[in-house]
Amino acid sequence: MDAKILHALARYCAYQERCVQELHKKMYELGLLSDDFLEYISWLTENNYVHEGRFAEIYVRSKFNQKHWGRQKINFELRKRGITEAFIEKAWESIQETTYSEQLALLIRKKKASLKTGSGAQQYQKCVLFAQSKGFEINLIHQQVKAIFAEDAANP
Repeated sequence: MDAKILHALARYCAYQERCVQELHKKMYELGLLSDDFLEYISWLTENNYVHEGRFAEIYVRSKFNQKHWGRQKINFELRKRGITEAFIEKAWESIQETTYSEQLALLIRKKKASLKTGSGAQQYQKCVLFAQSKGFEINLIHQQVKAIFAEDAANP
């Protein structure tokens, strides 16, 4: 193993949580041959620079809290990065279902308030599509949107 490359990879991992796929890309940029990848990944894992479970937990929390993404979008992105289902499921344990539902309701309320034109049905559809684009589950979206529109209809 080249000490310079190992140091560069360790700094890359120390700066921010990384997954193995990101490390493969970085190693390729550094000019490493794919035969050497496993040796570097093993060293980084053994020395606690890389841990995919930790990466998944941080990814879930940050994308949910900062970007307000839903479960489907986050899970898709994690799978795209090669994270296993076991790590993904464990990462979601830090987000409570009530918090998840409240976040969705808040997003829908903000979207509904921003809509100035269109009929009630059009606004309903725009809210549903917006929540879907954020990666929330369709059954939960309809449940929340119905409740919010019914609440607003009852309190004009």
